[in-house]
Amino acid sequence: MPKHIWILPFVMLSLIMGIIGGWLRLGWAQFNITEAAFHHGIIMTGSFLGALISIERAVVMKNKGWFFVPILAILALPLNLFGFTHIAIISLVLSSAGLTFLMYIQSMRVKEASHYVIALGAFCWAVGNALLLKSDFIPMVVPWWIAFLLFTIVGERLELSRFLPVKKIFIILLYVLIAGVFTSFFIPFHFGGSRITGILIALIALWLLRFDMARKSVKKKGEYRYIGLGLIVGFVWLLFHALIMIFMENHALYYDLWVHSFFLGFAFSMIWAHAPIIFPAVVKVKRLIYHPMLYVPWLLFQLSLIGRVWTSFAGNIELRQFFGVANGWIILLMFLSMALSYFWNKSRDFKAFN
Repeated sequence: MPKHIWILPFVMLSLIMGIIGGWLRLGWAQFNITEAAFHHGIIMTGSFLGALISIERAVVMKNKGWFFVPILAILALPLNLFGFTHIAIISLVLSSAGLTFLMYIQSMRVKEASHYVIALGAFCWAVGNALLLKSDFIPMVVPWWIAFLLFTIVGERLELSRFLPVKKIFIILLYVLIAGVFTSFFIPFHFGGSRITGILIALIALWLLRFDMARKSVKKKGEYRYIGLGLIVGFVWLLFHALIMIFMENHALYYDLWVHSFFLGFAFSMIWAHAPIIFPAVVKVKRLIYHPMLYVPWLLFQLSLIGRVWTSFAGNIELRQFFGVANGWIILLMFLSMALSYFWNKSRDFKAFN
């Protein structure tokens, strides 16, 4: 096992604290850690997702000093929980600046346009964190955090799909859409900035549904079908997120639907789909973590999220809480299932060898 493996339990602790914070915000107070509720978005975006992406990028660097990037992101967790919010945000600013510089170095070495997109995503994370440090107003920085994940994921999809026979004009179109999303952040909402962003994100989602290699993967068997299906469902969630931005600005629960259709629907669907590829690379093993049993928590996750969205539309607060709490438990079940899948495959390989 690699030396950096010790970081992963702290990433999972960040996830657990983020989920507990989400439960508290839904009114389910079985684990009363109030600071986790206050800083739910910062913990999930920074100390969990930011750290996870930073580990993925640091692991390919020869100089292991780059692991300071995810460590700084994780350090923000205890700082937030113990009330040192300002220092926690500074830690995230430094982490995101480090990831931006790391991606700049990687893009200079590889010289693939997809790496520039990922670097732009890291830059958006840094901008969002810097704005949070200045304003302490989460809704203002959420679009930048969304751009961080959107550009990172789209860049990685481009990186993995570069050998597909997609016409150059369509590749250029995607880069134009990405540039358009970034530019749209500077258009005030009263001039339709949010709707313009939504339209551009919808077009990116449609592009991915049409041209991403997921369409080919889902026609195969085993882990390839699992990955392909997970990606396609994630792209549908991204499209749904965009439609919320375009048509539902006046809904009472617009903010909740807008945020969680992206971070839960799109981002977590991408985590589930990419896990069989990314996890072995991060922990430096060749063994797959796929097992057909992963479909069970994956399906439960999607159903619980659909339930949360439906009850938000219906205005049923009690059922919305139920589905939201269930969704958090199922996220933990999904990670547990991936770990069990890894050890199942490991034991099977051991028996076959002996």
